[in-house]
Amino acid sequence: MPLHQDTLVIDAHTDVPTRLWESPADLSQHLTDRHVDLPRLRQGGVSALVFALYVPAELDPQRGWEHAKALHEVSERALIPGQLVQVATADDLQRSARRGEVAVLFGLENGRPLTVTGALDHCARIGVRYVTLTHWASHEWCDASTGKPLHDGLSAEGEGIVRQMNRLGILADVSHVSDAAVLHTLDVATAPVIASHSSARALCDHPRNLPDPLIREIARKGGLVMANSYPGFVDPEASKADAARGKELRPILEETLEEYLRNPGKLWQERERLFQDHPLPKVPLSAYVNHLIHLLEIGGEEHTGIGTDFDGIPDVLEGFEDPSKFPDLTAALLDRGVDRGGVRLILGGNFLRVLREGERRAG
Repeated sequence: MPLHQDTLVIDAHTDVPTRLWESPADLSQHLTDRHVDLPRLRQGGVSALVFALYVPAELDPQRGWEHAKALHEVSERALIPGQLVQVATADDLQRSARRGEVAVLFGLENGRPLTVTGALDHCARIGVRYVTLTHWASHEWCDASTGKPLHDGLSAEGEGIVRQMNRLGILADVSHVSDAAVLHTLDVATAPVIASHSSARALCDHPRNLPDPLIREIARKGGLVMANSYPGFVDPEASKADAARGKELRPILEETLEEYLRNPGKLWQERERLFQDHPLPKVPLSAYVNHLIHLLEIGGEEHTGIGTDFDGIPDVLEGFEDPSKFPDLTAALLDRGVDRGGVRLILGGNFLRVLREGERRAG
């Protein structure tokens, strides 16, 4: 489609680094054991994507920081000169897209390690552009949406970390954080706040999704909510099945976590097979489009985006299985009445704007 081919397409959240850490691979090849590779990015017209350096919630700050650095190192080795290249600014991203490259930005998913001396400055140096403040569990300075409340949002230390992030040009990402922590972050942040991979709670009542008042508030303050494509966050029946599956598999995953962290190449396939043996109900692309339309209606077309969570989710939508299917998403948005300008904003223009605003407010 001419519109899609001429549009900046940015996927604001993928877990490519974790897949590379589990099983190093040549991303220039079509890879059947993951969602993201260069051929499918090219096929889908993807201009840029974020590589999330995911830190498991169970790791203490020091160990988590070492894990994040290991993910960054394996990701750097997987980049492809002239084709899949790291960028650190909005202008660099645009220049890379004009050259026909696929640009890679980095995010840190779970800010728990930022209490380690020098970690935040190091993130800025290696080009981390946002930090997801926590993950599935509350930690020393931020409460999680699926964890026990410890701070009524952020601790005093957490407030300082968010402000320092913004001074360094790093955006605060409130996906995974509690509702109270979203509001707390909005109060203390000096740059736009994003939710890099969160869908709408009004359509799927999961604590990982955002309620309408928070969507409005993020938009009111210039931020951005990017819909997650995981079926368990998109469809109510899939969400129920996901909860039941999680209850059954959690003891097994916890029991094997240490061995997995020591030797991921040995165990990642076994852990993945557990999910494949307990699949979620099929959910179509149209259900995901419903979330994007809802975000657009509540927050506005200038505050809606895409964060698929590819390579970090065990199940995918029918019709949106990997980045090659982005043109189908464009077609679906047009079919639902989103105008061409709105489609351009949702697919990438909004994320580029927020990146640039974060740069402008740094210092």
